[in-house]
Amino acid sequence: MAGRISDADIQALRERADIAAVVGDYTALKRAGTRLKGLCPFHSERTPSFTVDQARGLYHCFGCDEGGDVYGFLMRVEALSFPEAVERLARLTGYELTYEELSPGQRRALGRRTRLTDCVGEAASYFHALLFEEQGAAARDYLKQRGLSREHAEHFRIGWAPDRWDALVRHLSGQGFSQDEIAAAGLASKGARGLIDRFRGRVVFPIFDAGGRDVVAFGGRILPTVELQTGPRDGEAPKYINSPESEVYTKSKILYGLNWARAEVQRRDTVLVVEGYMDVIGLHVAGVRHAVATCGTSLTAEHFRLVEKFARRVVLALDADDAGFAAADRARALAEEAGIREVGVLPLPADTDPADLASEGTDAVERALGGIQTAVEFQIGHLMRGADTSTPEGQIEAYRQTFPLLARIADRALRYRYVRDVVAPVVRLSADRIEAELDQETSRQAHAPAALVPAGPAPGADPGLPRDPQLRLERQVLQVALQLPELLPAEWHEVDEDCFTAAASKTLLAALRATPDGSLDAVLDRLPDDDARTRVRRLALAELTVDPDESAVSELIGRLRARAIDRRITEIVERLTAGAEQLTTEERRRLSAEHYDLRRQRDAIVEGRHAARL
Repeated sequence: MAGRISDADIQALRERADIAAVVGDYTALKRAGTRLKGLCPFHSERTPSFTVDQARGLYHCFGCDEGGDVYGFLMRVEALSFPEAVERLARLTGYELTYEELSPGQRRALGRRTRLTDCVGEAASYFHALLFEEQGAAARDYLKQRGLSREHAEHFRIGWAPDRWDALVRHLSGQGFSQDEIAAAGLASKGARGLIDRFRGRVVFPIFDAGGRDVVAFGGRILPTVELQTGPRDGEAPKYINSPESEVYTKSKILYGLNWARAEVQRRDTVLVVEGYMDVIGLHVAGVRHAVATCGTSLTAEHFRLVEKFARRVVLALDADDAGFAAADRARALAEEAGIREVGVLPLPADTDPADLASEGTDAVERALGGIQTAVEFQIGHLMRGADTSTPEGQIEAYRQTFPLLARIADRALRYRYVRDVVAPVVRLSADRIEAELDQETSRQAHAPAALVPAGPAPGADPGLPRDPQLRLERQVLQVALQLPELLPAEWHEVDEDCFTAAASKTLLAALRATPDGSLDAVLDRLPDDDARTRVRRLALAELTVDPDESAVSELIGRLRARAIDRRITEIVERLTAGAEQLTTEERRRLSAEHYDLRRQRDAIVEGRHAARL
């Protein structure tokens, strides 16, 4: 097929790529024996069950059963087609792909998502270059006033969008991008005379994808002292504008600055969420490098699930007002949905944003960080500030205001700590009395402990480990054949499908026998369906339940063969006894001879196992 990526390149790129490096852009991995483990990027979990085998180039989650190779991972995590995943991996690794019989038209059409990503990336380079040209002087002055040097601008790849109607459109068209691609990438919209640039006369902040590799969108800020020549006819231009959602950009799944903050987020086990691009940049410059921001949208459950892969604690920078209270309340609900228990708040002084705080220097920021409160503490404090506790009536009304907040805390010990340490001192009443009334108020909605989720298997363990001894033995043998084929003894060739009782085991054995080189990819290709491939991939990445040495494996194979012989012996004995009158003399003779031969084989296996143990 014309325009097809070379098969040789697909295979060579798969072998060259480090799957751990690719996966590591989406979730933190830690060494666990010969493999790596982390929190699954595809579902919410608290205990790592996502396993990566660098040697085999495979991943598998023992929580949601997602698994595959590096291409499969990119297809799943970025919603790519297979060709797009190949092209994305090629860009990540610097590998130059070749295409079979590719025409110029097909080259333009190949991999639409890749083309759009390249289009946004070219726009980022264009904006960034213009910042340092003569027309970017006013933008450079603005950044300097905000305390940013050229090095800072280069680090964050800040750019300047010229105050012209179609400067970017003309540039991208000259680079071979079509009008449709420019518009689909969110960089332009249709005007009366054609496409017009979305970003005009603005300082531009590039937004990177979740993996931190590609620019997928922008935020743009007008200069406070410069009037837009291309502004709206009526009214004022908005201070900030952002890229619209597109095929390469979903606001609810991306946090600005996470690509730069990831290492510090993991080190602190905390992510600090602020509101704007300059807040993030200012804090990073001040040394607070675990700050990120939403991209012109409110926090979503998807944001929390993204953060959960890197940190257990989320801190929000909020104003100490009604809006801050509502934001903290919503964040608590979203965090609970995403499985994050620790939500904190950095209270901001009136009329101060994080960028203002950062401008005061690292010491001022660190002092402010020392005042971080839990979200519940922040909310209780807000309620208490507006309460009149000078009278008994006011005191009672004040503490009762906190009941809706406190009732959501399932952990009774934690709830009592808030009553004793935060509420009671303000209203000057007994914590026990407040707690007793709270119990009465919530008795009809008694909270169960938050940990009533059924306990799952140990990370990396196979939750489907059979209870039946025979099935468990079959699983262990096939797992060794998949993971450590070099330890299989010569007797492995004597193992046939009669040694197995489960249909799935027999199917896998047939695939292994048909794949002399032991390639897992080839074995998977020979399996009948995706369910079978998922089970086998899971088995190939699960932790071994036998000692990885030759004697233990030989013992395992011996037991499998001996049990198969025992089953056949039992069948023969039953036929010779229960159905003896129905057998001919020749049939009895044949069965007796087979019985004798089987007993000899079994004795030889047992003696061989015994000798191996001596």
